[in-house]
Amino acid sequence: MQILCLGEVLVDMLGQYVEQNGEHIKIFRPFAGGAPANVAVAVSKLGGSSALISKVGNDSFGKMLVSTLKSYEVDTRFIATSEGKTALAFVDLDESGERTFDFYVENAAHKDITDADVSGVPLTSQTLVHLCSGSFSTPQLRASSASLIQRAKSCDTLNCMDINYRPGFWQNPEQAPEIIDNAARKMDIIKASQEEMDALYGTDAGHIVQQWQDAGVSLILLTDGAQPVSYLSATSSGKFDVPATTVKDTTAAGDAFIGGLLYQLSTSLASGVQLKEFLSKSENIHTLLNVATRCGAIAVSRFGAFDALPSQADINNIS
Repeated sequence: MQILCLGEVLVDMLGQYVEQNGEHIKIFRPFAGGAPANVAVAVSKLGGSSALISKVGNDSFGKMLVSTLKSYEVDTRFIATSEGKTALAFVDLDESGERTFDFYVENAAHKDITDADVSGVPLTSQTLVHLCSGSFSTPQLRASSASLIQRAKSCDTLNCMDINYRPGFWQNPEQAPEIIDNAARKMDIIKASQEEMDALYGTDAGHIVQQWQDAGVSLILLTDGAQPVSYLSATSSGKFDVPATTVKDTTAAGDAFIGGLLYQLSTSLASGVQLKEFLSKSENIHTLLNVATRCGAIAVSRFGAFDALPSQADINNIS
């Protein structure tokens, strides 16, 4: 099964303090990133098959990103160039490794993704489409994403959405809760952080999650930093502990988590078992979360995005 990711690939400019001429100064180091791209790399580094649908600028950053994705054996056939510039995300880390973002996405290349860019991408029952809420943040992106999801449904292709809410991506952030809710109801799998749900829906977050399940979402996952992951399926619910780790940088934490989960899911479904049947056993959900939480724990112990994502050897070595 191939994991087909849709959305932004960008440059994370990671802020770090260094000693220079006796002074403590901040520098920004460029890392390849972007949530959908991170997931594609996460799957590939674990030994899975992945591809990315995106656009980059005809600039040095864009060339670097495509070259880097190829080096991780991500299928880049569906990455085109645009007149827009490759997006930048300046990332500041506090002492606990938590992030704040400043996005430079005005006229960004990935915002030029159109229906024509997604219409020719082959979809089968052995494909799983993954995207984030940023793929619904502008009218044009909403149209192209909705087109892909609709076609995926007709091809028996599974759909996964990481909420990954970034207000800086949205032209009108006040519209985000309703737009994200409507998109989420069409998914098979949803992953969100508790922080994102609180920001989007406040005290209604629990009600929204229940509505997603009522709409037919097969698996809903809520992460909460070092706290246990909450899961909800049609037949079971519960919490799953995350491994203890030393946090350096949370930039790729959620992407490593969902990438690990999708890799393990693609392996588990390779025999032909259907998603709902597989998820009917709580031990199968625990198997997915065992890999996902290990991947997340390893990623936060390292700096950057692509470089921080684990290999099979890495997850086998974590207790």
